[in-house]
Amino acid sequence: MILIKNGTLLALTDEGVIDTGDVVIDGSRIFYVGKEKKYDFVFDTVIDAKDFFVMPGFVNTHTHLAMVLMRGIADDVALKQWLQNVIFPIESKLTADDVYFGSLLGLMESLKTGVTTVADFYFHMDAVAKAVKETGIRASLGFGLASKFDMDTIKLKLAEKFVSKYNNSENGRILASFAPHAPYTCTLRFLKSISKVAKEMGVVVHTHLHETEKEVSDFKKIYGKSPIQKLYEEGFFNAKVNAAHCVFLDENDYKILKENRVGIALNPQSNLKLGSGIPDIPKMLSNKLLLGIGTDGAASNNNLALLEDMRLVSFLAKGLSNNPELLNAKELLRMATFQGAENIGFSDVGLLKKGFRADIILVKKDNINLLPNTNPYSLIAYSMYPSDVDTVIIDGKIVMQNRKILTVNEEAVKKEIHKYIKKIHN
Repeated sequence: MILIKNGTLLALTDEGVIDTGDVVIDGSRIFYVGKEKKYDFVFDTVIDAKDFFVMPGFVNTHTHLAMVLMRGIADDVALKQWLQNVIFPIESKLTADDVYFGSLLGLMESLKTGVTTVADFYFHMDAVAKAVKETGIRASLGFGLASKFDMDTIKLKLAEKFVSKYNNSENGRILASFAPHAPYTCTLRFLKSISKVAKEMGVVVHTHLHETEKEVSDFKKIYGKSPIQKLYEEGFFNAKVNAAHCVFLDENDYKILKENRVGIALNPQSNLKLGSGIPDIPKMLSNKLLLGIGTDGAASNNNLALLEDMRLVSFLAKGLSNNPELLNAKELLRMATFQGAENIGFSDVGLLKKGFRADIILVKKDNINLLPNTNPYSLIAYSMYPSDVDTVIIDGKIVMQNRKILTVNEEAVKKEIHKYIKKIHN
């Protein structure tokens, strides 16, 4: 058992901030959250958190971890040029080992910035799963799918095999999902088949949706409807869907997303950097859509620090609505933890609450940028740097302490990355 004592607790439940509080972890779950008290049992580990904010770890609801290998090589260009001229040609050369070490690097960056859960989809997903197992992070892993000639049936069978192998593995730390790339890379028939199988298996479908205005307008020229409206017509939303981006929506789109409880992964930094548009966050909030936050891949963001996208989500909500009260600090933190976790299939992650998974971060509260210690919610939401994260606990295990990752050899991974970078960019 682990005791985290004397901390300033941000449980993100209906309770407020708990000063000088304790968190008791029994196995992979939280056993107690509350005021400091005496205990009748002996702890294996005691962490004195008197200098720390203690809170749930952040949940990145949309990323492509291994794309850290392409960080900084295709900046300041539009999405179509970015994908077709640079990203796709490099990705065609990536091996499973490339993806493994790229994923390790992305996961290390995630842990260092307070992210305890990621929703990743890519290819060579067995290699990604290996990296996830080794680092100890929580993850929803999507088997990437795109239509190609007459291969759809074979690809779907491979995806089913992957989902069966990894879903609810590692004591429930890993979930698996189907990840059709987008409506413009998958046929409607393929998307319908994917949704049907996902519903039967009880797993999430993770996809890109309404990322650019051109994507939406091209779809309307062909079908007379937006991608969301056509997918609804095809029954795609019968499965639980986590949709990344959702930038260009009309009234019918909002209605469909709400009625079908579609999770939305907001990725504002990637959208803005690629010139792909701005999500109408105020309207999403007024429609009570299920919002989470993602970073997208580091080739388009260009980092995996969810804190930066969180802050931008809040500022866009306030700026677009001319309402500084919209999406307050605590609501933002819940969006980046509990709400995001629910969107990708984890129902017991993202709160300091008895029975929930023990995914916890300790944030150094006496760092200059967090002084004076006024409103903890506001300090985390608006003043915190990713480097303020000191300790990370996932599924009841300490995976980072004093900013040192304990599960993988950071220097060894860096050494391998330098080798792969030379190969990839030659």
